[in-house]
Amino acid sequence: MAQTFLSTPARPQTQRQNNWCLDQVIGPNHRIAPVYFQNALPLLTENFTRLLARDVFSEADAQFLYDWLLERGVSPTFRAMLERWLADELKHYQALRRCYHALAGVSYEEMDREAVRRAKQRDIEPIEDLLVDEFSILLLLAYDEIGSTYSYRRDLHEFYRHFGRAIAKVGQHLVRDEGQHFSNAAELILSLYPDRLKDVSATLTKFDIREKQLACTGSYHGTFFLDHAQEQARFPKDFNAITMQVIEARLGIASLPSQDKLKRLWQWKPEGYAFVPV
Repeated sequence: MAQTFLSTPARPQTQRQNNWCLDQVIGPNHRIAPVYFQNALPLLTENFTRLLARDVFSEADAQFLYDWLLERGVSPTFRAMLERWLADELKHYQALRRCYHALAGVSYEEMDREAVRRAKQRDIEPIEDLLVDEFSILLLLAYDEIGSTYSYRRDLHEFYRHFGRAIAKVGQHLVRDEGQHFSNAAELILSLYPDRLKDVSATLTKFDIREKQLACTGSYHGTFFLDHAQEQARFPKDFNAITMQVIEARLGIASLPSQDKLKRLWQWKPEGYAFVPV
């Protein structure tokens, strides 16, 4: 990937971060009060456990993506954003480890072994052709983070809030962080690549097609990007179409979807279910 260095952004940059202290929210030995398990809907705990078993390690993959991008070169402005983004994602990794440990009793040593096993299976090849240049990478980051924002918002409503204040606070911070990451990526696109806005719709369509191709086999290759390919069945059919319109609206090239459509992103459930099965 060729380096792209711009000394003067086309517009002022707005880069923000949701600062929160992990240890003040949830400790490494946090225990969930038995009453929350007793009051949980049937299969809620089992489904939340399966969700965390996946999300824990997807967040850890941020380090791989960061290292891969820096090896190939990024602009100083993008690198500054990536530093904050990585700090957040690694905090998510630790927070989800603590939730997983508290919910399912899985030891940190077992999680470490699983992380090593998964790291050996990482493969950038299935998505490498999407990472054409810095513009496409920023847009893919925006695509991934807005999907995570709405996915975590639903997870907060369906799972996190049912297991005590600490677990709920983790879910709230996940939603805020991912939303801020989306906004930061959009700001950089507007600042650094205003001349590429004409390419946004076609590029987003490529991401959507690739993610659906990967979803046919439930494939996720440990590269952080397109990790939602492994959980497409948990989304309404128009999830990607709506989030793509949200991205275009944030970039000023489309109108925002209706509130009813936006609510469906995190309120949708299969008929007959109280929550979306994992």
